Amino acid sequence: MPLRLRARRAPWIGAVAVAFVANGLGGPSFLARLPERQSDLGLSDATLGLTLVGMALGAMAASPVAGGLVSRVGSRPVLLVAAGGLGASLWTVGAAPNAPTLFAALTVVGATDAAMDISMNANGAAFETRSGRSVMHGLHGTWSLGALAAAGIAAIGAATGVPLTLHLALVGAVIAGSVLATRRGLVGDDARVAAGPGDPEPAPGRAAAPRPIPPIRPIVVLAAATVGGAIIEGAPSDWSAIQLERLGVAAGVSALGYAAFMAGMVGGRFAGDRLTDRFGGAVVLRGGTALVAAGLLIGVAVNHPAAFAVGLALAGLGAAGFFPLAFSAAARTPGVSPGSGAAAVSLAARLGFMIEPVIIGAVAELLSLRWAFGLVALVALVLAAAAPRIVPGRGPSTMGAVRLADLREP
Repeated sequence: MPLRLRARRAPWIGAVAVAFVANGLGGPSFLARLPERQSDLGLSDATLGLTLVGMALGAMAASPVAGGLVSRVGSRPVLLVAAGGLGASLWTVGAAPNAPTLFAALTVVGATDAAMDISMNANGAAFETRSGRSVMHGLHGTWSLGALAAAGIAAIGAATGVPLTLHLALVGAVIAGSVLATRRGLVGDDARVAAGPGDPEPAPGRAAAPRPIPPIRPIVVLAAATVGGAIIEGAPSDWSAIQLERLGVAAGVSALGYAAFMAGMVGGRFAGDRLTDRFGGAVVLRGGTALVAAGLLIGVAVNHPAAFAVGLALAGLGAAGFFPLAFSAAARTPGVSPGSGAAAVSLAARLGFMIEPVIIGAVAELLSLRWAFGLVALVALVLAAAAPRIVPGRGPSTMGAVRLADLREP
């Protein structure tokens, strides 16, 4: 009786997008209800700040481990385990009875979130390489939609009195269940093998030639630039509402500054793939970071709420492309596996998001918050000048293309 071989399912971009949306649901679901946790546990601002460090520490500890695992076993198994871990641990943030247990819960959540972040970006980069077209901007756009949905659901949950533990348990089930349900559509064979298909086998009785040491400069440049990218994205997110209030806007309206920045970013991410395919990554990065600088400098120069809000929207539009391009470039760095490259970008980004509030706060204290945004504009200009070194080549448009029909959902 002849055996029937099961056809291998081709990767599907929708499955990768599900992972990005699921990851976007994680952090914002509890961060939006953080004041509730602070009040329930009676934490001071200083104690809460120290407790939140647990999430960063967990992420920084997990990043190199996750990158190595992606290189050895591939991004799909790491993504499935990380999504399951994030979904299973999220509820503990709402159930923790005191600051030490909340610190421990956030450490686990931070570690699983980082592992999921690295593996889903490596999977997206693998799909991008095979398709020969840019997809990372759109994927990061879906993450933004997930984050916005999470914030909205959290607001509704808080307003209607849904217990935080139940809320996070349900979100965790969605995160784990959605990724598990679409697992067959993920890229499944992107592990880095010991020898490439073109590498000759050593002759019998002769030792294999030593492997060349991969160049470290490109990934170091990319990591350093990623710290700057985190600053230009983090500063408007963290400080825009405060600056608008200082310009005379009411507290309830000042939140629209963050909304303007995020609206620009979502729009930029869904347009970024077409622009990258047409003009190349370096051109998109240079134009985007220049637009960030222009938008922020408008707000600094005019010093009016309306001008600052318009500048924030422009800055969000320009900043949208940095992280999609950074993860894509990391996956294509010669001599560096996609998992290790994604881990380097993720680790550098988390470092940047950690130091950004310290730098902006110090400059605001010495000069003013207005001029602190001027410093962020300067960082954006430096990134614009260095764009060809950060994202060498034209990006995904130069990849070897395959038939796109082979990559659509069967």
